[in-house]
Amino acid sequence: MESTAAAPRTIRHPVVIIDGLLDAGESSSLLARVLASEAQFQPSATHDARADYRHSLVLNPPPELVEPVVRRVRSLTPDVLPELRVQPITVGIVEAQVTASIDGSFFGVHTDADRQKVPKRYLTYVYYFNRQPKAFSGGELRVYDDVLRNGKLARGETFQTIEPVHNRLVLFWARTMHEVMPVHMPSGEFGDARFTVNGWVNST
Repeated sequence: MESTAAAPRTIRHPVVIIDGLLDAGESSSLLARVLASEAQFQPSATHDARADYRHSLVLNPPPELVEPVVRRVRSLTPDVLPELRVQPITVGIVEAQVTASIDGSFFGVHTDADRQKVPKRYLTYVYYFNRQPKAFSGGELRVYDDVLRNGKLARGETFQTIEPVHNRLVLFWARTMHEVMPVHMPSGEFGDARFTVNGWVNST
């Protein structure tokens, strides 16, 4: 009698979504300061320097600019870890950058964890903010399921889609494969971009 391999099992990674993260004054102040920093944004890059893999503008912000978001991410992490079904950690550095996704911006399928280059990255977070009313479309976050086949994990073809809603925070395990869909921004104006404070919660 022939043995049959076990059917692959799909693993859906939890995603935590928190709407209304900042109060109106904080979110408007953040947007105003980011718009005033337009000249300091640089083209985004990846570890392997692939030009066809990511397109956006990024800012390495002064800590006080992103402090309202980073402070909340840090305070929320202990409660979020059980929801994400990951092991508890002692929170270390919370990295942060500001990304402006302009017309045509995207980020191909990737994971934010790397045992050699960033061994302590544990959670990924994304905080969305933009002008009202929103002047772009697209830019959805896709968080991919894994498939467990013969004891090995691989990226599946199915995914969760998270809309980039103003004042929304999204958190997920940093090893989860994800991508950012192309952004369409008819005006071409920097101020109409899909803005995020995005980064990583590191273990100590």
